[in-house]
Amino acid sequence: MGVLAYQRGFNPFAWILAAGCLGAIVLFFLPSAKEAGLDAETRQARSRRGNLFGLGLTGVTLAAAVVGFVIGFVEAMPA
Repeated sequence: MGVLAYQRGFNPFAWILAAGCLGAIVLFFLPSAKEAGLDAETRQARSRRGNLFGLGLTGVTLAAAVVGFVIGFVEAMPA
């Protein structure tokens, strides 16, 4: 996801864990920040919006992983 995001003009670290297939679909529909003919303000606004989406999806992915870990840990504890 990070490489795809970088190619579209977004921060790869914001997208590094961005929900796999769901992240790829979201990234596909976001307008590119590297599109030719964009002024600096529009390019920056697109980049900022894309990075916020990426950070949100990465946060959801990390939260789901933590919840899954905690549930697995609790279920494995002896009664």
